[in-house]
Amino acid sequence: MADGEDFGVAARSYAYRAFISYSHRDQAFVKRLHRVLESHRLPPKLIGRMTAVGKVPRKLGRIFRDREELPASADLGSELREAIRQSMFLIVICSPSSARSEWVNQEILQFKREHGDGRVLALVVDGEPHASELPGREHEECFPPTLRYRMGEDGELSDVLAEPIAADIRREADGRRLATQKLIAGLTGVKLDELVKRETQRRFQRMAMLTSAAVAGMVVTGGLAFYANARRIEANTQRVIAQHEAAAARAASDYLVGTFELSNPATENPRTITALTILGRSADRARTELADQPDIQVRLLATLGRAYNNLGLLSEARAALEPSLPEMERTGADGAEAMLVLAAIYARQGDLDRARALVRKAEAQLGPDQKENLNLRAQAAVTEGRVLTSASDVRAGVAAFDRALTYYRAMKDPPPVALATALNNRGLLLSDDGQFAAAEASLSESLGVYRKTLGESHLSTGKAWFALAQNSFNAGKLPLAEQRIDKALSIERMVLDADNPIIADTLSMQGQILEGLGKLSEAETALREAVAIYRKAFKGPHYLIGIAEVYLGLIESRRGDTEAALATLDDAKRNYDASYGKIHPNHGDLLVNRAVVLARAGRTAEARADCAKGIEILDQTLGAQASFTKSMATTCQGLAPPPANAVARN
Repeated sequence: MADGEDFGVAARSYAYRAFISYSHRDQAFVKRLHRVLESHRLPPKLIGRMTAVGKVPRKLGRIFRDREELPASADLGSELREAIRQSMFLIVICSPSSARSEWVNQEILQFKREHGDGRVLALVVDGEPHASELPGREHEECFPPTLRYRMGEDGELSDVLAEPIAADIRREADGRRLATQKLIAGLTGVKLDELVKRETQRRFQRMAMLTSAAVAGMVVTGGLAFYANARRIEANTQRVIAQHEAAAARAASDYLVGTFELSNPATENPRTITALTILGRSADRARTELADQPDIQVRLLATLGRAYNNLGLLSEARAALEPSLPEMERTGADGAEAMLVLAAIYARQGDLDRARALVRKAEAQLGPDQKENLNLRAQAAVTEGRVLTSASDVRAGVAAFDRALTYYRAMKDPPPVALATALNNRGLLLSDDGQFAAAEASLSESLGVYRKTLGESHLSTGKAWFALAQNSFNAGKLPLAEQRIDKALSIERMVLDADNPIIADTLSMQGQILEGLGKLSEAETALREAVAIYRKAFKGPHYLIGIAEVYLGLIESRRGDTEAALATLDDAKRNYDASYGKIHPNHGDLLVNRAVVLARAGRTAEARADCAKGIEILDQTLGAQASFTKSMATTCQGLAPPPANAVARN
């Protein structure tokens, strides 16, 4: 319906706002629609506005719905003819049944003869519009013939195709809410985007009232408990604390509701507004509107940071939290929690020194009493363990996770997901240290907690399968590793966008496993997809790109393209150099794998030199007795046996 189109209806009054024409097979749906339309109240700010169909009413008013369908041969009775004449609009419920109904076709024809084509509104509930033009699908047609063609000057249908004004209630189209709003827009002459905007604001206002009521209820309940347990505290002190808590609750409530009010349904379909949209609008508001309440500000920002982090949106998370570091430093335990979230983000971005420094600062803010803030102390230990994992400091990392588990198990009701996360990370480090049986036990316990607490299709459950796959890979159990990584990837693809770096992590591991199994084409596909996702996500060098490229280089080498393999490994080194800023165990691993490529090409002397340099780096960073160092040394000995006069390694 064109905005401002003059239907010539404003000058006369009608008994009914609309006449609903439908097949009896759609009767149950029509009853609900009839009730919704007659009870619908227009937004107050629109009431009284003049449109092409008159003033916007407070309510739509009466909607005519007949009760029975007459036989196909029956003519319209005088009562129905009068109802059609007294109806401003016709709403046609479109389905294959109504398309075949002679009754519906007669009602449409009569309405068009009385009022013309312009005020016929269609609502698709089943079938497919214009399917009669598709060979083999004619039975799906939902537009009655009298709806599909325009009226001629002689009062009969012409052969000129009409363009019915249609809303589509099906889930894959408009959906119930938007389709209903399209109908209301047509019935009132109000622009759809403005109606949607007003209706959305009204829903958010109701949400605000409910939220405020819930918060008030919590405040009252908390206040009662507070008074019951604090009789020795002076009444004035009680009142001050209660007022402070109520103000904090109101601030959080106002922030939440205000965040939703930032939506712009005039340009967005409200059904497509996502959690990510809301997250993106929140951080700046938290810093500006809660500047005088830093404790609430940093709590909300910590929550935003965790949400971004869980979604793999690291740059967005960092940008949300970093500007509020000064507030974190002066808000005690609340600030420490936000610092730990930011430290985890730094670690995932490869900024390990900054991550560990922030963990230390957070721990200092928690104070010296080891019996207080057990949950946050455990979180600090987990975060430090993750940083140490990225730095390949296995022993210190395992000790950090053990410390976290000690804190959690000292709690009366430890959070199960946090406990599972600590077990998961600990298991991965044990696996890196070659303690595969101990790692399997820790990782299996973690998976069991995730499945019980979160379900089979949760992202954390997928990550637990990933960890078990990695342990199987490290232990040389490649077929089992392949099964487990497939489970992880299937879960992650269900819950994450295709370009999420978490999926890239799993693809990279899948590529490594498949390369080990000799499935080179599948391995290359997985690794290249991982690299593409990483490059888009990190917008620059990153050690995760380097890890994937090492295995791509090995694949190119196995295909006989030594120069391409060496070039890929050189790029992996550039990614390592930029991320680590110093010598890292991955540099040693890279050199050993470069030696593999060179040895395969018959360049034994170069291979021996690279192996020696690689083992020297691993000795310096991990230690000669580390499981990984010993494994790489064995690889080197198998590739290029040392000269007869060389001194054997212990």
